[in-house]
Amino acid sequence: MKKLMSVVFLLMLGTGLGFLGPGYCAEMPKVIHVGNAGAFTGDAAAPCMEIFNSSQIAVDEWNEKGGIKGRKIEQIMGDDAMDPAQAVNVAQKFCADDLMYGVVGPPMSHTAQASLKIYSGCGLVNITTSASKPSLTDQGTKSFFRVNARDDAHGWNCALFIKRNLKPKRVAVLNEKTAYCESIADETIKGLKKLGMKDADIMQDTIVAGTKDFSPVLTKVKAFNPDVLFFVAITAPDNAIAVRQVKELGIRATYFGTEGARDKKDFIQAAEGAAEGAYVYHFAPDVFAISEAANYIKKFEAKYGTISGFGPPAYEAMNILLTAIDKAAKSNKLTRKEVLKNMAQTKNYKGILGFPVTFDKKGDLEGGATYIFRVEGNNFKQIAVMTGK
Repeated sequence: MKKLMSVVFLLMLGTGLGFLGPGYCAEMPKVIHVGNAGAFTGDAAAPCMEIFNSSQIAVDEWNEKGGIKGRKIEQIMGDDAMDPAQAVNVAQKFCADDLMYGVVGPPMSHTAQASLKIYSGCGLVNITTSASKPSLTDQGTKSFFRVNARDDAHGWNCALFIKRNLKPKRVAVLNEKTAYCESIADETIKGLKKLGMKDADIMQDTIVAGTKDFSPVLTKVKAFNPDVLFFVAITAPDNAIAVRQVKELGIRATYFGTEGARDKKDFIQAAEGAAEGAYVYHFAPDVFAISEAANYIKKFEAKYGTISGFGPPAYEAMNILLTAIDKAAKSNKLTRKEVLKNMAQTKNYKGILGFPVTFDKKGDLEGGATYIFRVEGNNFKQIAVMTGK
């Protein structure tokens, strides 16, 4: 009887462990979810939809090759509308989804900041394409990664470019009161001062996102008479309004916009000629000059239209995430914990951005650069790659 009970116990144990599969892994789900968190409505909808659609191209390519261990991958949209409270809701929704193994986004620092601890608390990887506030990776949460450089790198690089290439005597810096805008403005001003500019040579003021009239603060800028206006706003529509009003008010300063302005439709076309000669910095290179990006470009343009520059890092980020999930599945350890471990071990990933992606211990991109573009006609021409030197 004792022997029989032992056999029954072993059979039950075997059956119980059987559903865990080889290596005591949880049974492969019927479908694998990956999230995409961003502002898919509102003024930032265009770049965020480019992020989503580029991520979808990566998902489609993986599914065409059989998915992950034969399971289909589904991308789930989480719209935060640029609102930190909604970003928290999106993160909680994704965390509660047992089929969810990683998230691309959020792309903005203030929404990433709001949701950071939610993702960390449930062990869910989130990899951003553009959120750049330094403190996002300085908090030790371990689940946050980015394929873009930080503001302390971008700010210094913008200061270097402005001082060396534009050679201003006076600079005006306007910024929205958001995590990203305050961060990049502060880092750039710090850089300009390090390069020899005095407090009296730098004007600082704030702007309100979504306003249709920046003329009150721009009138102050005109009185200051700067050689360069660094307009730190999140969205392209705000930049388009600003650059038009700069021309209308007769401000002669060279216009320098931030990454959100790199949108042909919402900045160049919406500015109705006023953006000609303006500069913008960006977190991603001109992929049209990168041979490895040709297939992605062809697929995106055939299905979704014009690429502004926000999509390529998302295609890269999703592929890196899916690679981490795939490694976990192949090792029979498909858990969020294993995906996180694989993400942290990403080294020299070669995709479409023209440089290998390696994450440091904080989750930051090693060796990230800042790309400077100038508006020429209806296009952005990359004119410099700043690496902090």
